[in-house]
Amino acid sequence: MDWNHYLLEEKSPHHPYADLGVMEGMVSGIYDLALVPKDTQILSLTMPLKKYHLTYSHDESLYGNKCIEGVCLSEVNVENVKLLSTLPNLKYLKISNNKQETILDLTPLRHLEVLILSDITKVTDFSFLFGLDYLKTLYLRDVKQLYDLSFLSNMTNLQELFLSNGGMSGVGKPVKSMAPLSNLKQLQYLHFALTVEHKNYDISPILSLKNLKYLTMLPRYYRNHRLETLQKELPDTIIE
Repeated sequence: MDWNHYLLEEKSPHHPYADLGVMEGMVSGIYDLALVPKDTQILSLTMPLKKYHLTYSHDESLYGNKCIEGVCLSEVNVENVKLLSTLPNLKYLKISNNKQETILDLTPLRHLEVLILSDITKVTDFSFLFGLDYLKTLYLRDVKQLYDLSFLSNMTNLQELFLSNGGMSGVGKPVKSMAPLSNLKQLQYLHFALTVEHKNYDISPILSLKNLKYLTMLPRYYRNHRLETLQKELPDTIIE
């Protein structure tokens, strides 16, 4: 699959909510990984409920698999990071329904192009994202403790960014500032459905993103002539 412009070209099964729906051809529910079909491209390794007493086994049978391009996880651990680091064509990773307080460093997966994070309830430190030099699409929805966006400042290769909290409705807790977005000069797609603390509606960080093709924000950011300012400064951007 071509993972470029994953959001812009609406390639997810439930656009714009890329964490929802089932990806076409996804293989799931196989806990003996030696039984995973060799031509599997999308593999779910989400953890089963503890009451079922199921665990994954024979990870090594997938080491070096050249067909797997995407993996879905709920828990990030040493074993699955080790497995994923051996997959030469892994481009997509989704981590959802995660209850861990920290997420392991993802640097071994540095060739990822699309990272989907949703319903991450406890994580406050996002340094695990550092080192993903090839990442083009970053999607964060319902990351409950999201506050300081400064971790984005060094992710200058990002082309697509989706930020939303508060579930399907509402906006969740405010973040510190949108200022770090101004460093993302390669952005072509931005979905910003967060509030900023102290009711700060300053859109100036967005105005420097001259490569934007698509922008959507909460309506409050468009009031008091700010929409007109965006349209003037970003004339080639579709604004919704």
